[in-house]
Amino acid sequence: MTTARLVKIAIIASLYAAMTIVIAPISYGPIQFRVAEIFKVFVLFDPYVTLGIGFGTFFANLASPFVGPLELIWMPLTDMAGGIVAWGLFRLMQQRWPAVPMALYAATTGAAVGLMLFILGMGGFWYLAALVTSSELVILVGGVPIVVMIADVLKRRGLKIFD
Repeated sequence: MTTARLVKIAIIASLYAAMTIVIAPISYGPIQFRVAEIFKVFVLFDPYVTLGIGFGTFFANLASPFVGPLELIWMPLTDMAGGIVAWGLFRLMQQRWPAVPMALYAATTGAAVGLMLFILGMGGFWYLAALVTSSELVILVGGVPIVVMIADVLKRRGLKIFD
């Protein structure tokens, strides 16, 4: 683990938490839209980004109206696990069709949040999972071209964002 990698992880975690908390009314609950989820797309380039997402989720969820063990342990762990699965699938697909691993990541996040909210008595699991997965699909699949464009611009300017 290099210092540069640790800094990148910290930046992702900080940006994720800050962006989630800033739009707090729509970041939490059965109908949520976390714009910061776009950072999950970076796992396609570097699996260590999952650590930044996990820590970012932890700190963002400190502001959640549902704060507790599920928000502070379950959600960061499922975010990291989903990221590793997406990264691995992208490698298995020879780094083609990034929308496929991002759709899977959206589904794992939707299922994890749906299960958490179901346990908290917010409604039926499938309904809650479908709501969250829908917003995740918009952000993650829609975020692929945005993140790829950002990575290309930075690369052309001689900046390497991931190892």
